[in-house]
Amino acid sequence: MRLRDFRKSRRENDNRAPENYMLEFSPIVGGIKFFRKFAPTFTALAMIIRKLSRALSLFILLLGTLSVAAQTSTELMLSRPARPWEFMPAVGQQAALFGHETGVMEAWVYPMKLFRDFSLVFHVGDRAIPAESLVRTIEVRPEAVTLIYSGDTFSVRETFFASREEPGAVIALDVTAHQPIEIEARFHRDFQLMWPAGLGATYANWDENLKAFTFGEELHQWFAMVGSPSAVNATSEFDTNYYSDGFDTFRLGPTQKGKDRKLIVIAGSVQNREQMLVTYQRLLTQYDTLRAAAAKQYADYLAQTTSLSLPDAQLQQAYDWARVSTWQGLVTNPFLGTGLVAGYRTSGTSGRPGFAWFFGRDSEWTSFALNSAGDFTS
Repeated sequence: MRLRDFRKSRRENDNRAPENYMLEFSPIVGGIKFFRKFAPTFTALAMIIRKLSRALSLFILLLGTLSVAAQTSTELMLSRPARPWEFMPAVGQQAALFGHETGVMEAWVYPMKLFRDFSLVFHVGDRAIPAESLVRTIEVRPEAVTLIYSGDTFSVRETFFASREEPGAVIALDVTAHQPIEIEARFHRDFQLMWPAGLGATYANWDENLKAFTFGEELHQWFAMVGSPSAVNATSEFDTNYYSDGFDTFRLGPTQKGKDRKLIVIAGSVQNREQMLVTYQRLLTQYDTLRAAAAKQYADYLAQTTSLSLPDAQLQQAYDWARVSTWQGLVTNPFLGTGLVAGYRTSGTSGRPGFAWFFGRDSEWTSFALNSAGDFTS
């Protein structure tokens, strides 16, 4: 082909190109025309969808707020299957029970450590069943902790309560039995001061009139006791050349079929024996009243400090428990006053309960949390 003919053919193709292009893009052009025609309808539909989305979001937020309100109107409580390895405290300002979710505990009336390795044994027929083998569930409330034990023919709710105001604690046992059962309490006596202090020669005696073990030392300046109005068959620790047993024990009397309650009371004093006895009797006779008062104290504290209404129930509980736990760090030592400690833990055979001391730096940092929560008094 000659160059002139090639150029002529190319011009002819170029003249036809617009038509071809229009045919190729005609669906898009038609779509654009369609969109222009119905654009107002699409805009109105988009606005309706946007409004519905906003309404749905507000509805979900409202449901969350209502669920949190329903939760906070009831008591603050956590419950789950017991974990034997987990730490479990029940604390007041002058006394505390530290242990694990097996129910094995130690008792403190500040600054005294009374005993360790406290546990229960269930006697059913000719069987003696360690309580830690039957623990099923734990329930934690700000003022108390409850372990639930379940056997073939019985269940026991063991509640650990340390009063915020009293130098003592209560272990309440609510029993439901389908055949006779008797509960035994056992512990290793310590009766020493918190590390690094110490006492001289200490001792424990069973007082049949009080139905309690009383603890003392040679200078008669420190006093403590643990017992129960239903206690029977007490056995004391002993040590001979050929055998020893470091446990003090007592039974709580038989429970027949049905429901029953047994109380174990712990009290101490750094002043005199009479004050210890008064505290013991008050805890024994006013347990329900003191526990209800402690629950109200915590509820009032949550109401009077900075509250948040959160749409997530678990986040709401975490915030409320954080306020409770921080406030529970306040400890009263009769010789040093009241202050924040750095943390709790079991002491085992030692006299050091974790970091439950008055550390200046830790107390200062924790005070920021109290201030942030609106607790300027503490």
